[in-house]
Amino acid sequence: MLFAGERFSPLTASAQQAVDKLITAVEWLLPEGQQNLFGEWSIADTDLAVMLNRLVLHGDPLPARLQHYAEFQWQRASVQLWLAESGKNR
Repeated sequence: MLFAGERFSPLTASAQQAVDKLITAVEWLLPEGQQNLFGEWSIADTDLAVMLNRLVLHGDPLPARLQHYAEFQWQRASVQLWLAESGKNR
């Protein structure tokens, strides 16, 4: 989805349950107003941003706070460099 632009069928009930668990965990791990999971950036932030952006780009609902987090992480210079070198964009 992120790189090939493909669309997939809507989430199954079990996939939606997994997304709900992910959202609950992220909301618990990411304090309000914080831009990184653990205070400072880590690769976990980029990994999570990829997961969240996949949902956003597919049109699946995501709380605005988590969507903003993913957008912020996606704009990191290192992520943009990786995307440019890979010939991938968003």
